[in-house]
Amino acid sequence: LNAILWLVTSAGLLVPQPRARSSVVSCCQRTLPQGWREVIDEASGKPYYYNSASGVTQWEAPVEVFGDAGGKGSTRALTPASSWKVKLDLTVPSSAHTVTITGTVRFAEEEGYEPPQGKLSVDSCLPEGSLRLGEQPAQWSLSEDPEDRKDSLWIWGLFSDPLYPFLLFQLDLAAPVDFPEEGVGIPAGPLYFQVDHRRKDGAVQLGEGDVTYKVSEQLQADLVGLSDFTYNEPVPCGRIRFLDTAEGMSKNLL
Repeated sequence: LNAILWLVTSAGLLVPQPRARSSVVSCCQRTLPQGWREVIDEASGKPYYYNSASGVTQWEAPVEVFGDAGGKGSTRALTPASSWKVKLDLTVPSSAHTVTITGTVRFAEEEGYEPPQGKLSVDSCLPEGSLRLGEQPAQWSLSEDPEDRKDSLWIWGLFSDPLYPFLLFQLDLAAPVDFPEEGVGIPAGPLYFQVDHRRKDGAVQLGEGDVTYKVSEQLQADLVGLSDFTYNEPVPCGRIRFLDTAEGMSKNLL
């Protein structure tokens, strides 16, 4: 028997032994956007995706809008290739103090919209934990006149491209902002911004603007109280400044 096995082995007729499972099965690890993780559903055995920051659960794999931006050129734009440094100086009427938050944000424009709009992401912030990191829930948009969206500055043919002097967007406070005075602060949630926007030689310039948050109030829609509605009262709470280009914009306007 040993002689037969030796002959078969020498002739290369023995079936190779199976390799270890780890070397046979190749697992492709998916790269997920920040805050997302893949979880296996016990009932179906299929993967689903969970965002711990927003609480969103979905079957579809999330798409990384603000992934590797590639090379960073000198021309600034509302694209993931350009990161923007922002400074928030937050104030409230009942306090003489200012709370400062700094951060780095990036924009991604969605095609096919006029005025332009898209997604916004916060890459980092100081103090840590003050702003919600990652993709923000609300979209940004360019605007001609936030008080009158029908007022168009370009339909008269004065400009080759639409002129949008304002950028409107939101950032989420991850935690309330407390001031030294007892009981004085800004609640966690969305902050609303209106910032000066210009284009010069093909490059985007972002300047300064006002910051507000909103307080919800339930109001009656009729005299007898049969119906009501929620009114979100805007409350001014400071200023924002885009540190990369705001100074250059101020000089150009002089």
